[in-house]
Amino acid sequence: MSAISKEIRSFLVVSEAASIREAAHRLNISAPALSRQMQILERSYGARLLVRSAGGVSLTPEGALLRAEALKWVDADAAFTQRLRRGDRDSRTLVRLGVMEGLVTPVVPTLVRRLERHLGPVELDLVVGSNPLLHEKSEASELDIVLAYNLPRLAHLSIVDGFDYTLGVCHAPDLGIEGTGPITMQEALQWPLCLPSSALSMHTRLMAEILSVRVNPKVALNTNSIGTIMSFLRDGHGIAFLPWPDVSQDVAAGRLAFRPIKSRRMTERLSLAICRGNALGDATGPVLEEIRAVIVALDQEGPAP
Repeated sequence: MSAISKEIRSFLVVSEAASIREAAHRLNISAPALSRQMQILERSYGARLLVRSAGGVSLTPEGALLRAEALKWVDADAAFTQRLRRGDRDSRTLVRLGVMEGLVTPVVPTLVRRLERHLGPVELDLVVGSNPLLHEKSEASELDIVLAYNLPRLAHLSIVDGFDYTLGVCHAPDLGIEGTGPITMQEALQWPLCLPSSALSMHTRLMAEILSVRVNPKVALNTNSIGTIMSFLRDGHGIAFLPWPDVSQDVAAGRLAFRPIKSRRMTERLSLAICRGNALGDATGPVLEEIRAVIVALDQEGPAP
């Protein structure tokens, strides 16, 4: 629940994207619906806020003034909400964290243990999802920190660190793929594929690489769930192209094999970002350092990024 209207929040996304179409994509609504929201906002204020052109949209002086004030409102609303939530809370540190699904198992349990050693009792408010959901929650000031692949640079997200990972071929050890070293894309595509859907950030680049090999791959699964992909892999239903952090624990436990792709460079950038309206206060720095430490530990256990 927030005191900031959806029209104001949508306006902030439009002001960042400089395009109704791009902003609508980020908000997961249609462009006409977003245009109607902007019209409602302009009628409400009795002022023209956006200049529309073939190249996109830009802010009028009144729009720039509204944007500056709206950013202050968002920060104030988040701070007030946290004061209310903490009114009856004990000394626990509340951490509102947004992560992509594949990062939950390798990162979150270890992170909580580390945080409790350094900060005492922690209450974790965890949001798991793809980039559109994490954008929505962070833009609504419902998150303090986001850890996700391929985050765009937005006004409500301040990216403080990044880690690059080359996608590898992942499969069940007994699938029948010979060898343990790098594998060519041509060799990998002989096996059924478990693919991420367009809801996941790697989809477009991955499909472009697959199609460039000019084969007609067999598809066993197409889904927006990394957890489902990994379940299919463990059961021997094919291969997938995934970054090391997502599969590190399964590889260490012998449930999956991970092989670099020979002569290819498909990378995922894992970004660590602070959200506008972050309510961690003095705990922000320690929380960021503990997240970094967990990520670095994953690097030390597997292929170098």
